[in-house]
Amino acid sequence: MLHTAPFSSPLLALLHLLSCWLLLPGYRSFGSLMCGFRLLSSEFPWQHWFIARTVFLSPLFALLMILTFPLSAAGWILRMMTSPFRNPFVYCSSPDVPSPEEMGLKPKFSICTTNLCLLPDACARFNNLSDGYWRAGEIASRIVASTRRGNLAPPPAHDSFQRRGNLAPPPAENGKPNGGLHGETPYNLRSRKGGRPAHQPHRDASPPDGPVLAQREEFSHSVETQFPENLDFLCCQEVFDQDATRRLVAGLRQHFGHVIYDPGRWSWGANLWAFHSGLLLASRYPVLAAEFRPFSAARKQDRWAAKGALMVKVFLGRTQDGHDAVGYITTTHMQSYQGPFEILPRQLDELMAWTEDFRRRTLGCDVIQVFDILCGDFNFDNMSPGEKTAREHPLMGKYVDMCKDAPGRDKPWTIGTELRQCTFLETSISTPEGTELRQCTFWETSISNPEKLRAALRSRRAQARYLLDGDVTDANMDMVWSVPEVTEEETEVPAIAGRRRIDYVMYRSDGGRGDVSVEKYSLVTQLARLTDHVPVCLAFSTPVS
Repeated sequence: MLHTAPFSSPLLALLHLLSCWLLLPGYRSFGSLMCGFRLLSSEFPWQHWFIARTVFLSPLFALLMILTFPLSAAGWILRMMTSPFRNPFVYCSSPDVPSPEEMGLKPKFSICTTNLCLLPDACARFNNLSDGYWRAGEIASRIVASTRRGNLAPPPAHDSFQRRGNLAPPPAENGKPNGGLHGETPYNLRSRKGGRPAHQPHRDASPPDGPVLAQREEFSHSVETQFPENLDFLCCQEVFDQDATRRLVAGLRQHFGHVIYDPGRWSWGANLWAFHSGLLLASRYPVLAAEFRPFSAARKQDRWAAKGALMVKVFLGRTQDGHDAVGYITTTHMQSYQGPFEILPRQLDELMAWTEDFRRRTLGCDVIQVFDILCGDFNFDNMSPGEKTAREHPLMGKYVDMCKDAPGRDKPWTIGTELRQCTFLETSISTPEGTELRQCTFWETSISNPEKLRAALRSRRAQARYLLDGDVTDANMDMVWSVPEVTEEETEVPAIAGRRRIDYVMYRSDGGRGDVSVEKYSLVTQLARLTDHVPVCLAFSTPVS
């Protein structure tokens, strides 16, 4: 069943709205109080003003929290009473969907996944981001403007709805990124001190950005400033903030006629009655069935969110012999910074069982399955020694990852997808001339817009500076704040530097009639400075017509 509202009962919806209003004063006061103790790197030059503001305003916000505590308590109790009756997701479709006469089945599709980090402001500041409401509008505007730069061909309607490039060309500016290079940090620096780690095969030691690749691919791979033209599907993670969600959905509906947002389960065991999963799926094609399932295992900060998997079946058109053609898309966001605990393998077990069960229950005997896509933020990469159990899970063998050469080894041209988020606390380094301000890589002018970020991702030295390394032994928040020393020569950059690739778009090889043929894999820099991840896009064709 496709739910078009958070609650099926108007009374429950009214009670939930009342709980939100009761919680709002305390929520805003707490958020404003916490924001004063976490400066962004871009705010550090005005730190004295921010510190003075925090000193004078913090008592006021604390007093407001105390005064509004009775309202917050009543709102929280009301929220706990209504949340178990909340629908698992909200589905909205554009009123001007194409009529049945416009039905047709095209052979090519494109999909993109990205983590948007639209968290409440106090939480987003730990990722060196803020102002989620403004970022949501800007993100939607950039995506729509980027993907609609060509003429749109209308997607098919359904009766129930009213009727090649190179990732690494020779580096620009002699391979040297703008800005000074910083010294080492305590985090896991074996790749910076001893060159290639022992677990890496020798052939990966060659720089992946050389003008001649070690092997030829049957598809193109590139870094682009624009999203694919006429993008068909968009999967987002960390869309938590309610105000930002509404603005993002409103903007995306200008291009995507069908959006599923706010998927989650609300209970003490699932999310402490706090946040939903943060997943969002936007599609140009009508949704026939959808289901959300929360993970049963989570730790630390993930206990506050109902992370899980959103599984969707979309109608693609009708084949020449009159059969309905459908596609399956699953997007997920898995445990972040699991540390020494094996949470990810347990979540992968559930993900594998859920996707197979959903497909079995919803496919139908007279329906043609065209593709089965799995994408999202998996929070583990294919190279780090500390994540061996997750990358060798059977699920990773059922779906094809175009960037993987083998378990534990990526193809030479691959690039990481997670940017470093060093904090303002790392303010200075010692130099012969004295103390020098340590700037954060995330806010440097050399990656301040899509074109500059694209140029940086084409340089091995810049990749090593701005992207996390694929050498994680114990995933924790310290690793995203480090800015390691980068060698002077491109050829001396370690093979694992800047190659932590945690955002995936994969397809199932037995997922339909024939097989998916990948045409292009691309990283997109259009959202530079709006999120701490690099969007991943896949364009593919199918033999069904």
